[in-house]
Amino acid sequence: MDLPLDEIEEINFNRKKIPISPELRPIYRISQIILVMELSSTMKTASLLKLQLFNWGLQNEDRYERLFKLKETKDFPIIRFDPFLNRALNYGVAMQVFLFNVKTGKFSLTEKGELLAQKILKDDVFSKEKVFLKTIKKSLSDKYILQLFKERYPS
Repeated sequence: MDLPLDEIEEINFNRKKIPISPELRPIYRISQIILVMELSSTMKTASLLKLQLFNWGLQNEDRYERLFKLKETKDFPIIRFDPFLNRALNYGVAMQVFLFNVKTGKFSLTEKGELLAQKILKDDVFSKEKVFLKTIKKSLSDKYILQLFKERYPS
């Protein structure tokens, strides 16, 4: 079949608005990351592995339980590394909500991030996540998570 490509002078595209699920929006993920750092991380810092694990765990209540019992079961779950979380971290660094320390390989909250954390904690948002993160506290350190990960997936 021959296409008349030589006769086409112009092609127009029209953008259509497409609704995006809140869970896929960067500010939603940034807010979750802030809560994890504020409520469940030592010195308000976290590695990418920890953030990915908590991101996986906060997606539904069945996963809450697995994450909560991780300390006693020592069974690191199979998780999907979410590119939307990485994008949210990039936006957060650009917005100066997070800093990335090249030496430690960890993200940390800035003053701006801590102010946002206080606003999120006061507002009536992320209610289930707040309860869960306050329950789990700082029991899962970056070091412990990395150790379990290496045991599960030795190189």
